[in-house]
Amino acid sequence: MSISTLYATEPIVHDRRLVRLYLQQSMLRFYACFLPFMAILAALWLTLLGQLLSGATQNWAPLCFGLPALLAPALGCKGMVRAQLQKFSDEGRSLTEELVSPRIVRELASPFDIFTTFDLCAEALSSLATGHALGLSGPPAFAHDPFRRTIVLGSQRPFRLFGGTEVRLQAGAGESVHITIRRIASGDFLRFQTGSALRAVEAVVTQLQASITRRQRALDTASRAQAAERSALQARLSALQAQVEPHFLFNTLANLKYLVRTDGKEALRMLDHLIAYLQNAMPDMRSVSSTVGRELALAHDYLSLMQIRMGQRLQFEVAAPASLDAVPMPPAMLISLVENALKHGLALLQQAGMVHIAAALEDQVLVLRVRDNGAGLAGSATHGEGTGLANIHARLALLYNGKASLTVMACAPSGTEAVLRLPVALPEQSA
Repeated sequence: MSISTLYATEPIVHDRRLVRLYLQQSMLRFYACFLPFMAILAALWLTLLGQLLSGATQNWAPLCFGLPALLAPALGCKGMVRAQLQKFSDEGRSLTEELVSPRIVRELASPFDIFTTFDLCAEALSSLATGHALGLSGPPAFAHDPFRRTIVLGSQRPFRLFGGTEVRLQAGAGESVHITIRRIASGDFLRFQTGSALRAVEAVVTQLQASITRRQRALDTASRAQAAERSALQARLSALQAQVEPHFLFNTLANLKYLVRTDGKEALRMLDHLIAYLQNAMPDMRSVSSTVGRELALAHDYLSLMQIRMGQRLQFEVAAPASLDAVPMPPAMLISLVENALKHGLALLQQAGMVHIAAALEDQVLVLRVRDNGAGLAGSATHGEGTGLANIHARLALLYNGKASLTVMACAPSGTEAVLRLPVALPEQSA
């Protein structure tokens, strides 16, 4: 068996009804193109025939030569149809009504809004790639109307003479956009149809589909990148926030251990406070968002625990209006500031120390102040540079992108004040 026989394909058999329809339409178009000439020729032939029948003349030669002239276009058109059918067969395409029709319509749907879709279509259809898809050596002739939301392109202008493809956009229900692609009525309708109208519409559809798909993929890629960035941000926030938990618990348990050795009754009381504190605090410490009321309550519990440890050496005060209780803020930051004040401000004092916590709303900015009358910045080398404060700075940068701040400053005559300024609306993050 030869290779040609092995790979031979079944011959294309065209539908006879469609072949007859194609031949009739082609003849009508051909005669329509030469209608004035053919009308004059037919009138002369009929005049000669009338003269012969009436006996006015006996010359049959003009009549014999005129009849072939009338029939020649039909015979020529039949040959052109046969040649085109053979070409369709060679291309592996069977004859269809659309293949030889000048009226082709296709519809597409766009997931983008009407303005984005129109810009996308205009950009895609005026490109060199579309011109090549239409079989042109360069970009297609192009016209667009943003107000009517129509685009027309073709091989050359005027489109009504040489033929063109129209793209019309229409806003549908919701955000969907319907795109209709069709061949416009033109002088191309009278030409011998070789499937060029169908190929032109299909080429435009292919270009639009590819452009919409590329844009959709680009948006999906960007969306996935944003989701990945969001997940990475959440992971970094959780990692930073998790550093607060062992840092706080280590110091509290160290204090409890000391108290167990010195005063068992107070140790038991402190342990009760610690258990109550952890029951309230632990479920929220890995949440991205908390509230002012919750954080002030946790700070109050923490200072109560430390007051048991330090006795009369520690006094504290919390001042905040009840209207701020529901205002959102990141968790564990206020506790870090309070712990920093105790560890670096009051721990070395021999006399009584005071921690004052205040919350206020100033020009849509939440301001939290933690002030102590301890050793101050000069008395501690790490008061403004500790792990807790570095953690807060890092979390603020991730959460607020420069719109929040933490300032630590010395107070007169002694002590330190930490001021945390946060935008009222916490950026949306998933817990």
